[in-house]
Amino acid sequence: MVFFRTAIIALSFVVLGTDALAQVSIINQEQNESDFLLELTKAVDPTATSVLGIFNQIPRAENNKDVAPECDPKFFEDQLFSKKRTTEEYFKVVKQFMANCQSELAYNSPRGILSLAKMALDDYKFFKHPQVKSIVIPLSNGVLVPAIVGLKQDSRPRPLVVMKCGVFCGADQNAFMKTFLIQLFDLTPYNVVLLANQTGLDYLIANSHFSLGGWSEGFESLMVGKWLREKWEYRDRISSMHLMGMSLGGNAAVFGAAFNDMYPMPNGQKVYSSAVAICPVISLRPTLEHLYSDDVIGPVFNIMTRSQFAKARSYLTDIPEMVAADQLPPRKQMPGYLGDMASTSLQRRGVASTSPDFFKSNNFWNLPGKVQTPLMVWASKDDNVVSNKLNAQVFEHDDYYESAPNAGVVNVNYGSHCAFSAAYGYQTAALVLRSFVMAHSPEFVDHYKRTEMPWKFGFKKISNVYQHVGQSWKFEEKSNTATVTFRMFNFVANKNCYFRNPFGDEVAGCVTTREMDIPISEIKAMGARVPANEVEAQALTREFNSKVEFLTDGKPLNGTSSSSFVLSWRPLFE
Repeated sequence: MVFFRTAIIALSFVVLGTDALAQVSIINQEQNESDFLLELTKAVDPTATSVLGIFNQIPRAENNKDVAPECDPKFFEDQLFSKKRTTEEYFKVVKQFMANCQSELAYNSPRGILSLAKMALDDYKFFKHPQVKSIVIPLSNGVLVPAIVGLKQDSRPRPLVVMKCGVFCGADQNAFMKTFLIQLFDLTPYNVVLLANQTGLDYLIANSHFSLGGWSEGFESLMVGKWLREKWEYRDRISSMHLMGMSLGGNAAVFGAAFNDMYPMPNGQKVYSSAVAICPVISLRPTLEHLYSDDVIGPVFNIMTRSQFAKARSYLTDIPEMVAADQLPPRKQMPGYLGDMASTSLQRRGVASTSPDFFKSNNFWNLPGKVQTPLMVWASKDDNVVSNKLNAQVFEHDDYYESAPNAGVVNVNYGSHCAFSAAYGYQTAALVLRSFVMAHSPEFVDHYKRTEMPWKFGFKKISNVYQHVGQSWKFEEKSNTATVTFRMFNFVANKNCYFRNPFGDEVAGCVTTREMDIPISEIKAMGARVPANEVEAQALTREFNSKVEFLTDGKPLNGTSSSSFVLSWRPLFE
């Protein structure tokens, strides 16, 4: 996996420092990922003997730890949709939730660059999922856009999320496509189309020219949206469309939101109902200069850049001489050179351009007017790749957008570079993205209302010395049953348990579990089915862990000693 081989180099720079690079370089880059992380962890913490307690290779979409009811993402979503909210009200409520709960949700999670490592390690062979496939989208200007499509099983119209991936990211099995397919497809009732970045190898090979930045990718995302609405064979499945982009693709998202206002469809309707920029580049040149000049991250991206051009060299017929190995400049000159490459490519395709003009057009703040499309920027302050101070924070404190009713910045403490799923858990990461789309899909809200079913599979009463702290699901390939595991805190299990917070540090011997096998036939109404293969079983496990709540008297079962409860779920994830 190209991303992970790059991540090996990146992590060795960032976590260990350049002095330790020689030590880490002896690790065979073809080693499996667990072995590498074990070596990395030992280098960071010589006392560590295992990373198995930190890194879960198959995401199950459980919270990173048992959390108190007031910070349960599912229960928060109930409160969020308990009444109709404006975009401005939505931002206020979500930002307050993250401010109140981010420390608890991220407690004992990997921080900083280790969040990226955890995200890279999450295993999801999504092309084996029966509802996921790859396509190529042909645009009217001759451009071919590689993409990954996830479609729910039925043909009812649903919101469609179109996401643009980040730098060097193709429509293939890579870490970022994997984590956002989980967040936007497995853990939502939406259909998705995930687009390769213009710097992805598959895109470069398909189109034989070099492009970069939100000006071209934002407009291309708009063209993709129009193609999906007008020519896609599944266009009847679209109830509304929503644009997202991460990292360099986030540059496409903010520009795409502006173009969405400027270039509506012939009937006057906008292509997209909302836009989300995830850990985004807002202004291209300052971000590139900061990235390549950084003495820790810069060498990594210099290696990545040269490697990508080496692989694409024989395909880039517009600027072949500029990607020759002996023509690529020293690292700190790379941003200006990328601008020269992009502007030269435009010139040779008949578009007047210079390097200064190229960078000027790719600075979001030079766009005329202000974005009116509902727009969320979702970023982390500990991003060590795309400078938060140069991008999200500038947007957050802009005179207009700081108080704009249609735009907001959810700028959290942790998540590194787009690794919110590692920092806060998949439930929380998916909640933020899923709820923003739902808040701007009024045509679909009624389909998303919670449904309840009494628990009828037996549960022996527990005394008040026990307290529920968590429940989780697991599906298995071709199995006719699903397993539910109840976790309960026992205050009198030993002397260390009595004065402990059940949702705080895990104390040895204080938590007991009870497993129950549930026939799939009994929970078909919830969207359960017998998984055709292991990958579908993993996806179903995530789906149920994200959408199903255990409630007693309308409140979370967690924090109680109740043995009388119901299953509550939101439909249409399947």
